[in-house]
Amino acid sequence: MDRIKFYSINDILYGRNLLKCRTLIDEFCINEEVDGINDVIELYNAKKYLDNKVHPTDWTADTIASLEEKINKLFGTVARFIKTINDDNLLDMYSRVERNYKDDFWELIDKFKVYENITSGCFQIFLSTTSVSLAELLKSKDITNQYGEIIKDKMLSDPFSSVKLLLDKFELKHHREPQAIHFPKQLSILDKESIISSYLDSEEPNLNYVRLIANIQSSKDKLEISPKVLLKAKRKAEELEKQYFVENSGMPIETSVSFSKSQNEEVKLIYEGQTIAATYSTKWIEENRDFPTLLNNFIYLFEFVDLQMRSTLVNKTSEMGVFERHIFISSQNAYNVGFAFERKNVLTLLQMSGYYHQLFSIGIRLEEIIEWFFEDYLLAEFNARNFKVRMPSVNSLFFEKCTNITPALESVLKQFILYVEDGHIDFELLEIRSEHLVYKNIPSFIEKKYAYGCGDDFNYLIYLLFSDQCGLGYLENSAESYNNFFELLTNETLNKNEIPSYNLAEVEWLIKEQYLSIDVDENVVFKDYQLALLLYDLYMNEVVCYWKCSEYQRNLLDELDEKGMIEFESNLFSRKETDYINYTLNKSQFNNGLDLRNKYSHIQPNIENDEGIHNQNYLILLRIFILTVIKINDDFCTRKGLETMINKSQDSPNVT
Repeated sequence: MDRIKFYSINDILYGRNLLKCRTLIDEFCINEEVDGINDVIELYNAKKYLDNKVHPTDWTADTIASLEEKINKLFGTVARFIKTINDDNLLDMYSRVERNYKDDFWELIDKFKVYENITSGCFQIFLSTTSVSLAELLKSKDITNQYGEIIKDKMLSDPFSSVKLLLDKFELKHHREPQAIHFPKQLSILDKESIISSYLDSEEPNLNYVRLIANIQSSKDKLEISPKVLLKAKRKAEELEKQYFVENSGMPIETSVSFSKSQNEEVKLIYEGQTIAATYSTKWIEENRDFPTLLNNFIYLFEFVDLQMRSTLVNKTSEMGVFERHIFISSQNAYNVGFAFERKNVLTLLQMSGYYHQLFSIGIRLEEIIEWFFEDYLLAEFNARNFKVRMPSVNSLFFEKCTNITPALESVLKQFILYVEDGHIDFELLEIRSEHLVYKNIPSFIEKKYAYGCGDDFNYLIYLLFSDQCGLGYLENSAESYNNFFELLTNETLNKNEIPSYNLAEVEWLIKEQYLSIDVDENVVFKDYQLALLLYDLYMNEVVCYWKCSEYQRNLLDELDEKGMIEFESNLFSRKETDYINYTLNKSQFNNGLDLRNKYSHIQPNIENDEGIHNQNYLILLRIFILTVIKINDDFCTRKGLETMINKSQDSPNVT
């Protein structure tokens, strides 16, 4: 279609369409009556452009005023034409509307209340004899209210279209502001469930939508789905997945973990394409069987955390591809489980399984090491008394281990909360305090423990420097391709004269805010490369541990805090770690959570299930326990280090 069509002020054809608007308005005779519905809708779109007050720089104020005056007069012609639509001509008029103007047609019907001229009988016939999209109609609250009963019946008779609208409004995660959808008041909770159930029974339901339905968290304000329908969706998803993987061989991905008696190096990692092979030295483990070293292996061999003691197990947006972030269908209430996350999940489970059995083969139970950490190590190293934990016994089944480990985990975390708050553990108080454990609220000894980016300026800065969706990373004369502007400036010399005119405003903002500067050779460079690296760390990991940074980096963080671009929090777990724990243990935050705590604490699973399933779940729960041990140890160590730093500072003589 070569006609004018308004999409948004960010439309790449905005400037060209404005010029077409001027031509259209100038050539149109103000007194001429239009006789074509598409001519009317085109004038309506032209008015949208003028109404947005964004004009070419060469348009004078007189030009703009003249065009606005003409389009406002022409809009009277539009109104008169649209108001002629009634029972007699609705079907014929709609059939003439060009495809890209269908939504504008209903906007105008709504704007001029033309629906008052169209009887319910006529609208019902129209709905049953045309291919009008429900999505077009439901954008208008007034049209939906006018024909609520008819639209409800249409939705019930067309579950394939209706279920997408229901999921789009209530479940689907949107990466930009979604268009409003108004469902008729006559559409009851049971009607919505009926639509979803009928969709699941249809011949070719979409696997992505079925997965969304299976994870719906029922809510009277959104979608209230019965357990029977949720179970139907779960079973349908499993059926479709089997069909899909039988018919599609996919891409082979291999992850292996082995322990070698002949290998001298502590660890060998081999990455070949989509294959990861990790080999660990059994000899080294047997020769270093003291409990501190065996726990440190989770840090330095298996890398469950990085050098800032941030968990590497979590999903990170920076590790997700463009399709995973923007294209794939996911629920607004789901935990993101991208490809990189799934690979880490498999690798760490194999590490846990292999290491657990290696230790057992030399007479050491990982559960005993955890008990030692709380009951002996914390007392000896930090004089932290009275921590107690009872891990699952050696002879219990994995089902029983899973049932017993989550209360043990919650107990030590509640003990830690008391110790942080009171400096000691009172078990009578612990028994009286029966409130639910909220992982994001577990406190830390450390003030300003975590730094997070916040605010519009921070988000804009991160977008300009590090986003692969920002055009600053593209340089026409470069033979290399870069993901973002940070990579470009790190690897290339960029002269200010090479910056395209359409990118100048963004680069000038970075210079004005003193993140970039122009050197003597007129090249664009970072004002402070250490600051750029710190921001990159924040972008990649979404959190920085304040006291793990150098003094210079801490000063930079303080400056960003003064600008309102970061905020500090003091909790045991970071936000990303809390999300990961909630995803694993419950469904309080995410509808696709593994829900392992509730599965074993509240609803006893089918004991006859394969013991291998309980074995795997136990390893997942042990993984959370190990992360907890690492984070608690780090909290104690950091506090001790800060106290030593303060004492040295106080003992140092003043120099004048």
